[in-house]
Amino acid sequence: MLLHRHCPTIPPDTTGFCNSSNAAVNVYCDLVRYLNGSRGWMRVAYVNMSDSNQTCPSAWTLYTPTTGVRLCGRPRGPGCFSVNYTTYGVPYSKVCGWVKGYNYNTNDGFNRVSCASPCPYTAIDQPYVDGVSITRNSPSRKHLWSYACGGGTCPCNVNSAYTAPSFVESDWYCQGQGGGNTSNYYNYPLWGGACSGSQAPCCTNPNRPWFYKTLSTKILDNLEVRICADQSITDEDTRLQNVELYTT
Repeated sequence: MLLHRHCPTIPPDTTGFCNSSNAAVNVYCDLVRYLNGSRGWMRVAYVNMSDSNQTCPSAWTLYTPTTGVRLCGRPRGPGCFSVNYTTYGVPYSKVCGWVKGYNYNTNDGFNRVSCASPCPYTAIDQPYVDGVSITRNSPSRKHLWSYACGGGTCPCNVNSAYTAPSFVESDWYCQGQGGGNTSNYYNYPLWGGACSGSQAPCCTNPNRPWFYKTLSTKILDNLEVRICADQSITDEDTRLQNVELYTT
């Protein structure tokens, strides 16, 4: 479904809308679902590796751990690998989305195990998380949401000794089943799958895997998705099957 907005010079029945430079742009918009009480969301990011016609964004590498399973991960490590998504100059004050990923080997959530100077990695421009960092630029990065891959290092675990960096606030999910696994890790989806044992508190948010973020004012910032980790891809990686981001 296409949404027409922000451009009085284009007839109302035209598919698409005008951005701030007054150029017509066609984008996919969801006019049907109410997401967190709002309707009329513009889709900014879309990765669906279940679709064999799709490819990973150029900053990420395709992994095929078994027939029919296609995932996107870091090409090397340590570090963050970034994909930027335009918001077409359309003002927005709300962001929502969801991510589906898998825990390859020994991810450590927000716990920084190994890093070069300056250390530890606790700043937003550093690999502060093993997992996915979603940010906006203004022009410096501003945090929106983190999907941490952590197993026993999730701050939400029972009696956890770990915490997220202060700039992350409470805007994160953490999960890590399948940790230490390099053979059939793709059978254990993160951030929407079930949690058990000490990780049970990590699954109490009924919105998972969706996140919703309301900003204090309308902005024009583009969005960024980074896959991060502070160690090599043979030691740890978060591999993604789905990413969707929407603004309104």
